[in-house]
Order: sequence, then structure tokens, then C-alpha cells
Amino acid sequence: MAAGSRNSVHKQGVSIITCTNRHSCLRNLFDNYSRQSHPTKELIIVVNSDKIPLEPYQKMAKKLRSVRVFRVPERISLGACLNYAVGKTKYSYIAKFDDDDYYAPYYLTDSLLSFRRTKADVIGKRAHYMYLQGSKTLILRFPHDENKRASRLPGATLVMKRSVLNRVRFPDRSVGEDDLFCLRSKKKGFKVYSAGRHNFAAIRRKNSSKHTWVISDKELIAHHRTIPNVRNYKTFVQRKPKGVH
Repeated sequence: MAAGSRNSVHKQGVSIITCTNRHSCLRNLFDNYSRQSHPTKELIIVVNSDKIPLEPYQKMAKKLRSVRVFRVPERISLGACLNYAVGKTKYSYIAKFDDDDYYAPYYLTDSLLSFRRTKADVIGKRAHYMYLQGSKTLILRFPHDENKRASRLPGATLVMKRSVLNRVRFPDRSVGEDDLFCLRSKKKGFKVYSAGRHNFAAIRRKNSSKHTWVISDKELIAHHRTIPNVRNYKTFVQRKPKGVH
């Protein structure tokens, strides 16, 4: 990639939105933002809870550039919470980060390069790594769905052009809002694309009952490709995009 193209990607702003109702994920949420090597970025945090105090978030936000914290009542669905967060953003690309997953340093840069390469409107990672904390196992999900058009993408990996969000909103629901958003986007004629597998890992905590999707490690391992002998999943999943120095 020519130097001019790389520079224009670095100048492109990305707004990260995160809706959270788990105070235990506070540190991970801020670490994911701080870790991003992409220089032009902002973070919009929406606490989707009536009970979690905002002060710890506000205190950490003051230590970083371009972080703002809001609250919406917990009766508001995740989809509505995401729409609220989008309304607070300023850049032309918007990335949805989950509060409990891992986003490697080049995640945003890699995403912007994918937009440039594919001319897509919505991208994500149907093919992605998942780390099972309980069994200390790394698995690769849907490896054949990498670098191709898609109908559904994991919500944690969605990166969208603002032009899409001006016409398609997240549905007012807390389960399946990501799938429906992708399907509605396709219906409107937008290109939905599954990018490369690297620079992201979904994290499954030891107690799967605390996840929206309840499934055991044993079942996940039985149905997916297991990657053995991975001592540090972070160094395994992260990859510097070609042409980035």
C-alpha cells in the first residue's frame, strides 16, 4: 500500500461505542481503548444500569483523551442503548466494542484497511478466535467465513460507516440485535463483509451462565477447531496489517 493511502487511513477518525452493565469489566473496557494504535479515535461509554456508579468511569476517562461517559436506564434495551451511543459520536466510522472481549492494538487500523480494500459498508469478523478462560483453550470459529460477504456478523466485531447508521438503526431488543442490524443493512443495499480473523478474540469467562449465550466449554471445543499450546492468546491473535510500520 502506498504511503499516501496509509496516511489517509491514519487520519480517518473512528468512534468506539461500548454499552456496559458490568462494573467488573471497567478495566478491560478502558484497556481496549488505550491499546489501539490508531491515532484518531474517541470512546463513548454508555452505562446501561441504574445501580453502577459513574464516578469510577469518569475518573478513568479523565486520564485519557476523547472519552465520554453517559448513562441510560437499565430498562432500555441494548439496541436502543447502542443507538443512543451512536448519537454521541463524531467520526464517520463507528466501531462497537464489547466490554469483556480483547481488541488487539491494530484492530481499528486493520478494520479501516478492510474498508479500503473491500469497499464494504459494514464489516466484522464471522471468522474469529475465542479464548475459553475456564479451560485455557483457544478455538477458531468459522474459519471458512473469512474475507467474504456475509449476512450475519458477531456484534462485538461490528465496524460501520456512519452513512449506514443514518439509514439503519439497531432494533429495540437485547438479544439478536446485531444479526438483525446486518440483515436490515443488506436489505437497504449496503455491503456487509466478514474481514480477516486476526486482532480480536472473544473471551468466554469460566462461568458461562453469566454470558448472554450460555454454552459449555466442552460443547464449544467439540464443535470448533482447537489451537493447542497457545501460552498467550493475545500474541497469537494479534497481527500487524501489511504495509503498516
